[in-house]
Amino acid sequence: MVRVLTLFVGIAGAVLAATLIRAARRTPGRDRARTLTIRARWKLPARPRAWLARALADGGLAVEPEAACELALGVAGAAAVVAFALSPALALPVAVSVLLSGPVGLRLARERAARRYAAALPGALEQIAAELRGGGTVADGVRVLARARTPLAADLGRVQARADLGIGLADALGRWPAERAVDGVRAAAGALSVAATMGGRAADAIDGLTRSFRDRLGAAAEAGALSAQARLSAVVVGAAPIAYLAFSTAVDPSSTATLVTTGPGRICLVLGLGLEVVGAWWMHRIVRARP
Repeated sequence: MVRVLTLFVGIAGAVLAATLIRAARRTPGRDRARTLTIRARWKLPARPRAWLARALADGGLAVEPEAACELALGVAGAAAVVAFALSPALALPVAVSVLLSGPVGLRLARERAARRYAAALPGALEQIAAELRGGGTVADGVRVLARARTPLAADLGRVQARADLGIGLADALGRWPAERAVDGVRAAAGALSVAATMGGRAADAIDGLTRSFRDRLGAAAEAGALSAQARLSAVVVGAAPIAYLAFSTAVDPSSTATLVTTGPGRICLVLGLGLEVVGAWWMHRIVRARP
């Protein structure tokens, strides 16, 4: 009986597969391609999407705004599940804290991307100066850098595209600082615009600007090394209350119930987290202060 049933299922499956293949062949290719198209992703409103896309681009994150929101919600949900397992009352505060940490992470990523961008400027200027000494032009150097794998490639690619459209290389370089607010970009764009417009022995002037950039980067690196202890102390002081709260919740979940189930406890929790944020912001301003 089992063999007969197996034989019947095999024959019926083969007949059904052949029928489906024959029907698929009769279906026009356009209809089949239409069924294979990916459904459109949900879209954020125009203004928040533009702001988030700009923040992600400035941070060097090649992620769509919608995908970033989905990732943030997923991480917040996972953190809320873990917090709920430790103490149900902590699920909502943990989820909100994770969501609020997103803008902070974008700000830090933007600062790191700006430092990498500023560090790549001297090398780019040196390459353009070498192009000028070899008989080339500023446009040739910009074209080479636009194809290189450097942090400046995307911006210089837009500069080249605008110059190719006929607005002129000097005008295209003039729009570069407006799109990339990084130290040194305005000076580099001005020097390259003058070199492209006036000509002459521009390679020496560009080399002088490159040396000034490197001196400034060296001074900033030395200041960062000297302030390393202060920055580490700021991290320890700022993270200690949060670490103690997490440790207390993991060891004795009932100890944090007062903070989230009573009115005075909620007030203390909100005030503590608020003062923690203000203190972190103030210490960040101190260690990042510039004369």
